[in-house]
Amino acid sequence: MPGTMAPPQLRDSPAGFLRLLAVFHESEALGAGRSLLCALPALERFGWTATGWFPGEGPLVEEADGLLAAHAAAEKPLRYSVRGWRSGPGVAARLRGTPAYLRSFRQALLRARPHVVHANTLRTLPEASVARSLGLPVVVHVHELPEPGGKRAAALRWAASVADVLVAVSDAVAEVVRPHARRTPLLVAYNGVVATGLARRREPAGAIVGSVGTICRTKGTDVFLEAAALARARSPELRFEHVGQLGLDEDVAFAERVRSLAASAELRDGVELLGRRPAAEGLERWELFVLASRQDAFPLATLEAMAAGLPVIATAVGGLPEQVVHLETGVLVPPERPDALADWIVRLHGDPGLRMRLARAAAERVAERFTPERQAAVLHEAYLAALNLRHGPPQVRRRIREAA
Repeated sequence: MPGTMAPPQLRDSPAGFLRLLAVFHESEALGAGRSLLCALPALERFGWTATGWFPGEGPLVEEADGLLAAHAAAEKPLRYSVRGWRSGPGVAARLRGTPAYLRSFRQALLRARPHVVHANTLRTLPEASVARSLGLPVVVHVHELPEPGGKRAAALRWAASVADVLVAVSDAVAEVVRPHARRTPLLVAYNGVVATGLARRREPAGAIVGSVGTICRTKGTDVFLEAAALARARSPELRFEHVGQLGLDEDVAFAERVRSLAASAELRDGVELLGRRPAAEGLERWELFVLASRQDAFPLATLEAMAAGLPVIATAVGGLPEQVVHLETGVLVPPERPDALADWIVRLHGDPGLRMRLARAAAERVAERFTPERQAAVLHEAYLAALNLRHGPPQVRRRIREAA
């Protein structure tokens, strides 16, 4: 991609702009990274020009082509679970490689000279700490809703200690972060997408129900498949498709469960696991969208489905109730309830009028509340606050903290 070069040769941004360096925790084109990319054109209108740091090359780097002035990538040895640390090349090799990785990132910061560093998820806290040690203003963007416990508390305390400003992706996330934020200002910036469903909506290619997301326990892929089997027992014409990768979390037992469900007699002729591909390919053809998450901070997939004019059925967890208003802009069901998902799949499949009403209201809600421009406005506010907290006069710093 243009502007790509080996670390730490991250070139300077054009003169006269506010320089932002975005630190991505992944090179896969998943929600957290893609949501920040969506905001970059709007941030540019606020005067920010962005460079990026990626933990290796991958699809997200390709998607960033044209949105970043430059990027650098280095393979990241750090992991955030026992399973991850033990994966090849092993714990010892990962520990040995970590100092060199962090030195490469430090050199990239010195080369880029950003005005603000945007650490995009809690998994970029090591990089955020390096930026903090250089005296750079840091914004930590929390996209996660980690499981309660000591690990979550430690991560959030770490985030508050290195960030000048914290940004949560939803009110649900902010509620979890706030007890650990102490005096660090905390803002909420909803993900934004472009609403297309008001302008056009193709007829579905058939009775196809789709879902998008990494195949994992958190996203409830097994619950989606269980609901598919129940729904097909009542409406055999229904077909189900899932877009998303298997194995990213290295949970072998769960991957085997998903394969077994998809190959079962009830589903083998009615379900396709499509793997990695653009979500738009499915959104243009599907009749319904389902997200069966056990927990979700503020998923981009549901917003994209709503924006595309698809009726959405989702679980009432995390930030999803902030997106979907039950029976106004979609349907919410309790988590771990494949029977409830199946009931609504069958009902909406048989009621085109209700489908159309929910879909149109969903697209209108996205166009009104969840736009890249609104997301960028909050991020711009966070960046300016971080700059002022680090470099502004005492009275300005005091006012920012009082307003937080």
